[in-house]
Amino acid sequence: MVSRPLIGFILTAALRDKLVMTLMLMIMLGAGVSVFLGSSGMTEQESFAVVFGAGGLRFLGVLGIVLFVSFYMRRAFETKEVEFLLSRPVSRMTFLFSHAVAFMMIALLVTAAVGAAVFFLGKPNAGGFVVWLLSIGIENVIMAVTALFFSMVLSSAAGAALATLGFYVLCRLIGMLLGIAALPPDNVAFALLNNLMEVISVAVPRLDMMGQTSWLVYGVEGAGGVALGDKASVYAVQLVETLGVGGFILAQGAVFVALLIVASAFDFVRREF
Repeated sequence: MVSRPLIGFILTAALRDKLVMTLMLMIMLGAGVSVFLGSSGMTEQESFAVVFGAGGLRFLGVLGIVLFVSFYMRRAFETKEVEFLLSRPVSRMTFLFSHAVAFMMIALLVTAAVGAAVFFLGKPNAGGFVVWLLSIGIENVIMAVTALFFSMVLSSAAGAALATLGFYVLCRLIGMLLGIAALPPDNVAFALLNNLMEVISVAVPRLDMMGQTSWLVYGVEGAGGVALGDKASVYAVQLVETLGVGGFILAQGAVFVALLIVASAFDFVRREF
């Protein structure tokens, strides 16, 4: 189901792509800015630099991955590269899974670059850093596969990138939205919207509960585990209590990556060339 030559071809294209090289330079620049901002603190300057760097580089990594995947896939469709590859002894499932694996490898490479930058910014808590890096890796993998899905469904690279980033913002804000939904409703309409928000929280990955910068300073246990907020949704709370923080992160990654790949396959198999 996976073609190694095809994966190698995609990774080579990524290394030659100026966007990926630019992203690596931006990570270095972001680390430098974080050191400058951290130095403005009166005390614990290293902790400030680590927190600033972790927050900014997290979003920068996601942005670079989404832009690369979206524009790469749409360019492949527009230049008839997809049709050419499918005319070879490569099935549609092999094509899709190979691209998904390659993009996930690129996402993990970006995660390693971000993790290295954060590690050298200061002295993060060792255990907290490992869990934080794991969660950022899972987050980047999820967003890479999400960008693959939207680039399959939408005919515009910009549209696919914007849809993916919009999905990312929703996943990061879902905890706040659930907190608002937990307030007593004023009328029936608000009660229905509150219930709808509960359903949406199950259908999207809870990225707001992953990659918390407090882990880098105090560790996972010292920071109180996962900040659940007033109402993080029943399923999320139960998963964290049952599986632990690491298990919750891995379970989210496995479930949502599988769902997104299945959705992409459903659209790709039905597509006519």
